[in-house]
Amino acid sequence: MTIFHIRASVASLVLAASLGTVTASVTAVGPASAQPGRVHVSENFDSGVLPAGWRAIDGTWRVQNGRLYGTSASSSQNNKITFGAHLEHFRFEATVRFESVSASTRWAALGLDVPAGGATPWWIATMRSGTTAANGLEFAERTTGNTWNVTDTAAAPTAAGTGRDVQVAAEVHGSQARWFFAGREVLRTGSLRRSGTAGQALFVNGATVSFDNVRVTELAPSALIRPPGTPLTVIAHRGASAAAPENTLVAQDLARRGGADWIENDVQPSSDGVPFVLHDATVDRTTNGTGRIRALTSAQLKALDAGSWFAPQYAGVRMPTLAEQLADLRTRGGRLLLEIKGAHTRAEVSRIVSLVREQQMADRVLVQSFEVDVLRYTRELAPELPLGLLRSTLDANPVAISAQLGLAAYNPSSAALLTRPAVVADLHRAGIATMVWTVDTASAWQQLDSLGVDGVITNRPAELVAWNATH
Repeated sequence: MTIFHIRASVASLVLAASLGTVTASVTAVGPASAQPGRVHVSENFDSGVLPAGWRAIDGTWRVQNGRLYGTSASSSQNNKITFGAHLEHFRFEATVRFESVSASTRWAALGLDVPAGGATPWWIATMRSGTTAANGLEFAERTTGNTWNVTDTAAAPTAAGTGRDVQVAAEVHGSQARWFFAGREVLRTGSLRRSGTAGQALFVNGATVSFDNVRVTELAPSALIRPPGTPLTVIAHRGASAAAPENTLVAQDLARRGGADWIENDVQPSSDGVPFVLHDATVDRTTNGTGRIRALTSAQLKALDAGSWFAPQYAGVRMPTLAEQLADLRTRGGRLLLEIKGAHTRAEVSRIVSLVREQQMADRVLVQSFEVDVLRYTRELAPELPLGLLRSTLDANPVAISAQLGLAAYNPSSAALLTRPAVVADLHRAGIATMVWTVDTASAWQQLDSLGVDGVITNRPAELVAWNATH
């Protein structure tokens, strides 16, 4: 299956493209067969004409002096030129130069999932000429109702301005994408909704923009293993649990807003079999109720206050069901490191798997547990879901047990890992990631980063995001 962090290295295979004038007869290009490393588009516009298969949908597009120029007369015109094939995993890069703009808020964009005919919905990675604004860079959807759904924003480290070339790129893996500005990763999203058929595009809004060195390279399905030189994956322990009541939707939202790559949770069933998000065996510590979660009905659990214990302003916050948590992540963005807490029967695991599938979240969930039987049940029931084994002490041979269970990740405590840090490299050689728990200090993050750990589970996700940005 396809999951998540990005291998940036690709082969240098070049696809020779025939050149010619685009015509109205160009039709949509369907999904291409998977060929990681293949360069699907490589265009420097030295031919002097629009490349074959490029379709100018609206606005003025011309090739001149070895560059492609697009002009949009006003901010109401989202002018686009479409090309390429549908790819689930790809890197889209270009040299972009704002020649003139009507205002610093005007923008150019890389179209990440755009039908050949330009119909909505489509997704873009946007760059304003005033890139240092808080929304200088964006991931956004143009909906079927012709409204904007802006899912993620960030400020670039420098201003694009006008008259200067900027190297930009987006790397896409299914619903995940990363935005690179001048060689630096500045923004991520987990909210793309892919069409399964649409290709790529270039956009201009309220500006004249020139493009050069446009390249689309197919990537291998992403892995959990962190490529060298990329940041630690940030995993929010029970959400932003240092800032909000743990395992609630408000903690999840704070973690998402803080830039966490994953939300980590704990799932257990009520007495009537509904999976709820709760860490402890009882509700005593984190609600105004008492008793074992498995002895309380879903109605009883839903009546409890799960916020007041943390701070008065969270009074009335409720314990979410797993279905509610998955629905929130599906609609608002995010990935889930789903811990099945404690012993579960095969039927109980089956209900959890069914919820993941019903919410169409199989490509954004990694199941982890301390319980080997739980992982075996999950693998039998849902072989598409990646698995992680939680450990408070290291196994004698982590690679062997990972192979036996079919793991994607081996997830020890920080203290356990530090007894034998060489296991990280051993696991990586076997294609297995390491996600370490639960680490909240900069000195410890530095140590784990130096060991090559892939992800860190932390109560302070926003702080780890900031630490990543400075290191």
